[in-house]
Amino acid sequence: MKPWRIVAALILATVMVLMALAGHEIRRGFSARAEPSRVEAFVAKTARKMAVPSNYRSLQNPYGASSENIRAGMNHFADHCAICHGNDGSGDTPTGRGLYPKPPDMRTAETQSKSDGELYYTIENGVRLSGMPAFGGEKAHGGDADSWKLVLFIRHLPNLTGSDIKEMEQLNPKTEEERQEEKEEQDFLRGGSSEVPASKSHHH
Repeated sequence: MKPWRIVAALILATVMVLMALAGHEIRRGFSARAEPSRVEAFVAKTARKMAVPSNYRSLQNPYGASSENIRAGMNHFADHCAICHGNDGSGDTPTGRGLYPKPPDMRTAETQSKSDGELYYTIENGVRLSGMPAFGGEKAHGGDADSWKLVLFIRHLPNLTGSDIKEMEQLNPKTEEERQEEKEEQDFLRGGSSEVPASKSHHH
């Protein structure tokens, strides 16, 4: 068979698969609660890989894996990333479960096998058609150094300890209600109130 006919056959087959997938999705709806099909997962992984420019894949982390740099990455992860990815990197959070596709478990080979440059690029530029935003250039993010230190912490996730997670819980962003409860508890402990805050009284 001539090469152009092979290419044409492959394109036709791809179009047919995509049409069948589209028909299936229309029948079952587009809920973010559903698990991605095998075809969707394959397309998403391929798209993510293709989205990283080749010159980034070979980049090495300019920051060494010192305990200080890993801790800086951990603190930043707890404050900016854990809401979707979880403190342990599992992605099993209320926000993460509501995303489509779901955040990956970053402790597994799917993430850990990526190069430093790929992880850095993803943090800086995000992933289109997913819940992963681009953090590069955000003042709150802190810039290039924070992204590289996040890469160090992502590498550390498979070795995370229980004490690490407890420490991170103190750094997770708090809602206004949680901040108010903490203030009431502090006031009570300082003798500013004669009663335990109502929201916590059931624990005593």
